[in-house]
Amino acid sequence: MQSTNTPTKMPVPFAESGTKNTVPIPSQIGITPGAASFTTGFPPLNFTPILAGGVAPFGADFNGVFNAITQALRWSNAGGQYVYDATFATAIGGYPKGALVQRSTLDGFWLSTADNNATDPDASGAGWTDPLSGRLINVQTFTASGTYTPTAGTKSVVVEVVGGGGAGGGTATCTASQASAGAGGGGGGYAKSRLTTGFSGATVTIGAGGAGVVSAGGGNGGTSSFGALLSAPGGSGGTAGAVNGLFPSIAGNGPGGSVGVGGNILNAMGSAGGSGFMNTASTAISGVGGASVFGGGGGAFTNTTINGAAASTPGSGGSGALTIASGAGKTGGNGAAGIVIVYEYA
Repeated sequence: MQSTNTPTKMPVPFAESGTKNTVPIPSQIGITPGAASFTTGFPPLNFTPILAGGVAPFGADFNGVFNAITQALRWSNAGGQYVYDATFATAIGGYPKGALVQRSTLDGFWLSTADNNATDPDASGAGWTDPLSGRLINVQTFTASGTYTPTAGTKSVVVEVVGGGGAGGGTATCTASQASAGAGGGGGGYAKSRLTTGFSGATVTIGAGGAGVVSAGGGNGGTSSFGALLSAPGGSGGTAGAVNGLFPSIAGNGPGGSVGVGGNILNAMGSAGGSGFMNTASTAISGVGGASVFGGGGGAFTNTTINGAAASTPGSGGSGALTIASGAGKTGGNGAAGIVIVYEYA
């Protein structure tokens, strides 16, 4: 068979506005002479010659039968399904294995895994499974604090939480024979969980990125959380660049965020920020921002006087500032705010 063999759909059932009987299921023999039913079809009287006492079939019965059949065909043409029907199940001896019925809520389906299945799937009856269970139906991303409301049909979620990144260290004003290189801020911590209960209405908190300061260590990133279920601490701020005339010299790095809490899949620490390095009063490099689980932080600078680079990847750290010979003090780069991502599954 080929796709070009598709038959014409039925937008109107047969005899929709014509004269028709509602053909009953029980036999009408002995009730209405010559009337059709779904049990006996057209009765023996319709097959008996009229001169011998027979009765001609009713045209309205023909219209009624074809109307009922074509109504069902139109429903099928439109993609319609039926919900579980206990009376129908009893009449047919139960649904067959492989039968598909619609949920009573009309937002999914049940698949029969057994023959002669007369149990009610909407009442947790045995022998049924949800063929659409476990599929990803939506992703909600939080970059600002708020409240999580599940998408309709969500049965479980996977939640990722990243804390805010730390800011890079600032630098002080230097003389012609001095240099100062700030360390990069640390990346925020990380936690990941699969949750099947207790997630609806969870309060989402997004940790802010740390702020850079002139001539001082960078600010720490804030903690991100998903209710009381899981949280991720922010990364630490990078160390301030000391004014140094002794070369070579290294500025300490910015520690990464502490390990996330509550993850039943993974709890991890953000990467530490890079150290600043000074080789001479005019050749130095600032510390790179620490990476979060989603990527790297602010980039480092060499041989110039400049503010640290702000981080852009969620939860990553800002880079340290850099001041070389006779340069003014500079501000470390700001860390990036954290993030919460909720993957919703049917």
